Amino acid sequence: MKFNPNSITKEHVHKGVKAIEKENQDLIPSTRWNVIVDGKPYPPKEVMRYARYEFDGSYDWPRGGGWPTNDFLEKMGFQLIDKSSPYDPLTELIKTYKKHIKENGINDEIYKWRLLGKYGGRPNTEVKDFKHEIYSIEFANLIYYKGIDVMRHIVNEREERYREQFKILFDEDLALQERLETFTNNTLKIYRELITEERFSHHHDERTMSTLLTFHNPTKYTFYKNSFYQKLCKLLKVKARPKLKKYTHYLELVDGFIEDYVRPDNELIALIEQLLPEDGFKDENHLILAQDILYTTLDKELGITRAYWRIGTKDDTTSYWSQMHKQNQVSIGWAEIGDLDEKDIKSKKDILQLLNDEGFYNENKKNVASRKAGEIYNFYENINIGDVVLAQDGFDILGIGLVDDDYNYNGGEDFPHTRSVRWKTTNVNFKNEQGNLTTVYKITDLNTIHNVERILANPTNETDNSKSHESESALNTIMYGPPGTGKTYNTINNALEICGVKTEGLPRKEVKKLYKELVETGQIVFTTFHQSTAYEDFIEGIKPLEPEKEGDHIIYKVVDGTFKTLAVKANTPSQRSFDDSYNKFIESLSSDPEAILELKTPTGKTFGISLNKNENLNLHTGKTQIKQGTLTKENLLKELNGEKKFIGWEGYFKGVLGHLESKYGYKRNISIDRKNYVLIIDEINRGNISAIFGELITLIEEDKRLGKDEALTATLPYSKDSFGVPPNLYIIGTMNTADRSVEALDTALRRRFSFVEMPPEPEKIKEGKGLEVIDGVNLPNLLSTINNRIEKLLDKDHMIGHSYFMGLNKAADLKQVFHNKVLPLLQEYFFGDYGKLGLVLGDGFFELTEGNDKDIFAPFNDYDSSGLMHRNVYHLKNVSKMDDLDFIKAVKNVFKQNG
Repeated sequence: MKFNPNSITKEHVHKGVKAIEKENQDLIPSTRWNVIVDGKPYPPKEVMRYARYEFDGSYDWPRGGGWPTNDFLEKMGFQLIDKSSPYDPLTELIKTYKKHIKENGINDEIYKWRLLGKYGGRPNTEVKDFKHEIYSIEFANLIYYKGIDVMRHIVNEREERYREQFKILFDEDLALQERLETFTNNTLKIYRELITEERFSHHHDERTMSTLLTFHNPTKYTFYKNSFYQKLCKLLKVKARPKLKKYTHYLELVDGFIEDYVRPDNELIALIEQLLPEDGFKDENHLILAQDILYTTLDKELGITRAYWRIGTKDDTTSYWSQMHKQNQVSIGWAEIGDLDEKDIKSKKDILQLLNDEGFYNENKKNVASRKAGEIYNFYENINIGDVVLAQDGFDILGIGLVDDDYNYNGGEDFPHTRSVRWKTTNVNFKNEQGNLTTVYKITDLNTIHNVERILANPTNETDNSKSHESESALNTIMYGPPGTGKTYNTINNALEICGVKTEGLPRKEVKKLYKELVETGQIVFTTFHQSTAYEDFIEGIKPLEPEKEGDHIIYKVVDGTFKTLAVKANTPSQRSFDDSYNKFIESLSSDPEAILELKTPTGKTFGISLNKNENLNLHTGKTQIKQGTLTKENLLKELNGEKKFIGWEGYFKGVLGHLESKYGYKRNISIDRKNYVLIIDEINRGNISAIFGELITLIEEDKRLGKDEALTATLPYSKDSFGVPPNLYIIGTMNTADRSVEALDTALRRRFSFVEMPPEPEKIKEGKGLEVIDGVNLPNLLSTINNRIEKLLDKDHMIGHSYFMGLNKAADLKQVFHNKVLPLLQEYFFGDYGKLGLVLGDGFFELTEGNDKDIFAPFNDYDSSGLMHRNVYHLKNVSKMDDLDFIKAVKNVFKQNG
């Protein structure tokens, strides 16, 4: 008779818990939830297993972890508590995984879904030719290659007996534990009939069995490796199970992980659905996804710095490098101690005992034995997937590779203990002296590590100098230089490039058009700092709002500033899709501003929406549709980003969002690659940076951005929102060094920005649309002459930019530049000191008023003014009133030098 879970009663639960306490059972911990029974917390699935035993004598509880089990207990009146702490390691795993697939996709692991799409439901034990069935399935690296060899060997020699073992393994009427033990034991007996030497493993272990089960029934099973199972147990602080009980325990942990973390994460599932190929397995139960998360984050150790290991390649007489290179592995000797996976290795002491048992190293070499035990233990336990290995002969490095699999044992080999490696290069032009005369040694020398990383960045040691490899734009950049060097001009190009718009070769008019389009869509925002710019303008502040109708009181509200508004937008999933859908919705409502649109919450409750004059949504509830408040676009975006802006109104928010999705095509996870946003701050040095940025000056740092390992958030003073800066928001500042040098900037700002100098470039004048030479005046030479003199008299920060001299075609154009740009700047630089002005420009731009004998001064005690009457006075000529010939003559006079 089929078991009905609803048969379990509250009485069964209490009896089960009493049995747990009486027998002092070692329970499998839950990943997230505990149920409170008789005042104590217990893992829900374990409670239901023991409750069922009280019902019918079976410990099998068929429901998944999380809510599929919790639901039964809640209906009985038991309290469920979320035991996750503020730092939840499984939540962090998923965050790391999502970040990884957003940036890199799942190309490295997509083969798993493809293989299951192609071979799911197999091996088929009912086919006539079972040998062909085994040979025709591609298991890739999901089964160790020696294991595949053994499978083919057995099916060649004992086809029908081998088929019977698969039937047992796939028999769902038997308990999984029984099937695993029977399959591995029986296949070992068959293999021993063929290969009698016990040092040769049959490799029908839990990894192999998990792969066979997953291929046969991927809706119920998933892939397994001991390496990330052990790390998962450490992460959850649970005890790992012994051999042949690991896979069943692993499935229990995975089941809870899926129900509590994977299935509720809509963003994660949407990301994966978009990345899976058409021919891939659909994985509706998320078993393969869960395995991929654990493998990618735990085995590949995303975000964890890798280690570097020296591996010796020879014993006293023989080099094994050729074999290691050919078989893509590193290996070590000590064959006599056997397969370490078959031993209960917990520490270096266990290895030492094995060496002693096999007679390695006499009493006089205890230190050597201990050191070698440590090396073997490092090879077995401490080398991780993703670590770098240097295969060495003495100081010489024969190859550099990345570890990509667990420890394996190849019986029959002189160097049987192996780790699979992807060799990156065998062309190494430096040596490593650290760890010489050892077999396994962890490298810590920074110079060696630097050289290794340089090689790994370009494994073939070949660089193509013909190509320009531009680095990615820094998140925070300030372009600085004197006036007229093209700072604002270049911010437009840089902002477009950051947003993915190529500008190379485009006419300026087209570039400006593209820039204007992105400004209008809000992807690029331009602002200017000045002495009055405040925190309330940039981040948030309390501002008065215009009344909705005449006679209403002015109300004050916390309003987001320029930076916070853009940060919220940059952090919103599918911002463009939201904007498009919301605008269409507003356009529809505006056709009848007095109308109230009827919508429904996810639970079916009816409510109304109308449009106010600020293009936000009024909320109406009840039979008479009484106005309750406003759902602003700003708060809709914040709620989308995870901020709780509609506490008690969540259903109304979801109702509006559902309407945008069903009626106006909003897609919450439309894109894997989040758009970049750019904030341009012109004259950034004119503002009081500490006052404008406030506490957020730290949050703009690259490693403090949301999603980064050191991410930080701050509670804002007015709204009390928790706020962080997304990693796709770029800040470009411009700074006129004539106003203030870089050295004088706020230290906090200087530390957090990359600075790009924009000096005058006279040679660029010829690239403009104007002339390089006007009436015999070479403009690049003119600019260089003026700037050389300014730098001597002042500094390079006060030079004049090349843009003033671009696009000029006649003397009148050059005259306008001098009158409106050059002369006013020089007067400002030299504070009316016409002597220094004259040293820059010569005497052609000055009028002389000679001294005379007439005393124009008032009498003042004994002060003698007679010497002052003969002093010459200089005035700058009004360049605009000079005729072209006189002006050109004055300009040519600039080139004259003393002596």
